[in-house]
Amino acid sequence: METAKKLKLKSSRFFEKEMSSKAQELIEEIKLKDRSHLRLREWYKRNHYEKCLKDLRKQYEKYFTIAKVDGRTFTAEQFVNQFEIPDIPCIITNTTDDWNVEKYWTFEKLYQLYKETSFKIGEDDKGKKLRLPFKYFLEYLVYNKDDSPLYLFERYTNQQSSHNMIGRYKQHKYFQDDFLSLVGEKHRPPYRWVLVGPKRSGTTVHIDPLMTSAWNTSLQGHKLWVLFPPDIPKSIVKAKGLAAKKEIDFEVLDESIDYFLYALPKLIEKEGADNLKIVMCVQGPGDTIFVPGGWWHAVLNLDNSVALTQNFMSINNFDKIWRQRDIERPKFSQRLMETFKEKRSDLYERALKLDEIDKNEFRVLKDANPLSSDDSSGSSSSSSSSSSSSSSSSDDDD
Repeated sequence: METAKKLKLKSSRFFEKEMSSKAQELIEEIKLKDRSHLRLREWYKRNHYEKCLKDLRKQYEKYFTIAKVDGRTFTAEQFVNQFEIPDIPCIITNTTDDWNVEKYWTFEKLYQLYKETSFKIGEDDKGKKLRLPFKYFLEYLVYNKDDSPLYLFERYTNQQSSHNMIGRYKQHKYFQDDFLSLVGEKHRPPYRWVLVGPKRSGTTVHIDPLMTSAWNTSLQGHKLWVLFPPDIPKSIVKAKGLAAKKEIDFEVLDESIDYFLYALPKLIEKEGADNLKIVMCVQGPGDTIFVPGGWWHAVLNLDNSVALTQNFMSINNFDKIWRQRDIERPKFSQRLMETFKEKRSDLYERALKLDEIDKNEFRVLKDANPLSSDDSSGSSSSSSSSSSSSSSSSDDDD
């Protein structure tokens, strides 16, 4: 009841002692599919809901070193020169003044607009999307006591007129360019999402696909972020094995809240914050965070939250995305090259030059490390198999 009041919800369904039997039934069915390694009682066995996340925030305050600028006065040119070109994360405040947040993006308004609409809140072991009507998800958000709750993470496009969300926010002036849009909504990889996260939900440490940069705008609630630059190895940022077994078994459960509660403190203790080049912050309503491509990051919702996020390709991150696209999405890579040739000759020429540079560098490396014919044959076979596997898995959305 306290949560419903705080979120300014009005429906009586949010002021009961517990969620409805229908919501409970649907949620339990999704839980068993989303994390099939967990039994239902294991979702709340560590009683994280009793922990004070304000204390967690205070614990990390000394690492809140991210640069902050005011979106009301900070220009797009300043952003490009100070943050995008040098690949430095930042928070831009006051970025939703003209978004009609109270009209479209409060929990009550989302309930009124989308209560019968089903959104993705998980995936099964085969990658099938698990969906739930928003009215039941909002019940879950209000009543749940899970350690790491389900997270509404819905991809949306210009073709999803039923959601009608595209016209309810304005593109930030800092992120106008997006060359991936040239291929059209139907063919580009997933890039834009609406997020509704219960307190304690989040995303564990990762790099965004294709080395794309991203912006994330908070409309409701606060998020705790940690970021590491690209030169910090995956084996370190993942912090596997650092937490004591009595705290959590990271090989079994890898959730955002466990990363912040257990792994990150041990990682900082072992490696040192300066050596990790760690950047942390709390993002609040109206704040937009810029995450440069290749930066590791993890996010924890400190309270119930609503956010929008989008990945993009601009002239300033073009080179690293182009060099990554053939590894992650070879079919899309071919389509993108054809699109550049047809619509943007300047980008087509730039892509050709990058490919030529990479080929020359490969020849130099090959000449410096010659393989025997037997080794070369084996390597080629292995590479072909790996490439085929990557292609089949990474191009599902093309």
